[in-house]
Amino acid sequence: MKNFPKAGLLIVTLVIPALIFIMLRLFATNHFDLPYFNPQLDSDGKVVIVNGDTAFKRTAELKLASGNSKLEGNISVISFLPKECADSCKLVLSNLKRVYDMRSEANSLTIKTLSEDSLRSAIGHPEEMGKEGWEILKVRPNEADALPDARPKSLGKTAELYPRESRLTLIDSEGYTRGYYNGADPAEIDRLMAEVKILNYEKKARANP
Repeated sequence: MKNFPKAGLLIVTLVIPALIFIMLRLFATNHFDLPYFNPQLDSDGKVVIVNGDTAFKRTAELKLASGNSKLEGNISVISFLPKECADSCKLVLSNLKRVYDMRSEANSLTIKTLSEDSLRSAIGHPEEMGKEGWEILKVRPNEADALPDARPKSLGKTAELYPRESRLTLIDSEGYTRGYYNGADPAEIDRLMAEVKILNYEKKARANP
């Protein structure tokens, strides 16, 4: 009879927490879900609804005059590098270096920097630029703003979250736009890095259901 209290204590300390964990996994809401941007619009400019849900644009690749760059399959961060890289621009590049270093834990992460100029003569830029995982894509002067996911169209025609030079766009491995960030703000970079980790976790979960 003396063993019953011990057995009861064992149930309380081991079994009940396990049941709570299972219930949370099955029924709890995931508060780390990231939003989607850029809904599909029909010919009348209305948001497309499929089975009661908003349909969002998927961009399989960036289509540029200099060539196409694949997006699907990777977690991509898109940035823009102007011809004249002032202090704020250099700060963005420095912050992008922090994001690039995440490739050690998220090897599907790729930075795609759109540049209007050649970087061969650039001084002070991170040495990782142009290497594996950090693509430099040549664009024409007005080409960057014409890209489907370079501007948050879903937020209104006049909406501008951040200047083009500091705006970072996060694209998930399925080609959906999942976030916009101020690349000159360290706090925004922290948020971007946290959300890259979430997308990386989701990508691994889909690959190993």
